[in-house]
Amino acid sequence: MKLSYFLLIVLISQNSSAVVIGDDDLTPVNAEATNIPVQYKKLVNAVGAIHLGCTATHIGNGYVLTAGHCFEQLKAHEPVARDLNCDGVSIEWGLREGLTPYLKSSCQKIVAGHYANNSDFAILKVSPVPHVAIGIDLTRRAKLNDLVTIFSHPDELPLRWSKTCNVTFVKHPNLPSNAILMHKCDARPGSSGATIINVTTKKIVAIHTFGHYYTEEDGINFGTYLTNPEIANVLKELKLN
Repeated sequence: MKLSYFLLIVLISQNSSAVVIGDDDLTPVNAEATNIPVQYKKLVNAVGAIHLGCTATHIGNGYVLTAGHCFEQLKAHEPVARDLNCDGVSIEWGLREGLTPYLKSSCQKIVAGHYANNSDFAILKVSPVPHVAIGIDLTRRAKLNDLVTIFSHPDELPLRWSKTCNVTFVKHPNLPSNAILMHKCDARPGSSGATIINVTTKKIVAIHTFGHYYTEEDGINFGTYLTNPEIANVLKELKLN
């Protein structure tokens, strides 16, 4: 299993490389998306590759979720930054094996963003607007053992599927608190910003952000819960549900 390592403020590790834990389950999604479970086929065109080397997800009305650490300008802001410039940032939608993107959007602005240990997110406004969106769930925080999945663009590759994994919790002195969602779905550099989707509801519950080894043989990935106040308050303002 691949874990993506990214530097967060006062984080445990300075290592920015990826490591393998167990098998690498990342699956290239084919052009017709026929090699993934049918329930996800309608979702994959809502996932985009940011040319900065991160993954994005369209959640409706031209609003896009990704990780805050993908944007240098968010590192200097505390608390949540609003209405920042993102000129020159583009996102390609529908990039899969054997298929060119169906749309390229430009970032109009960073509506809101944060870059901190327990809160790493960016909400973008883009144009033109992708024709597919994935819903968000602000009604319930993801719980231990919930089954989740991730679609991302690791290493700037065409779309990969992580298969599924459970929300988990590992208590260890070198790991953050349970304010961060813990999971073992596959990810690599470039997967940052990919959304974590509840398998049952098909709605987004968190944003994948980084990963860490806590022993020589085992590690964990992390995500920012959408129910965290910093991001939830902004998403409620957008009135997407």
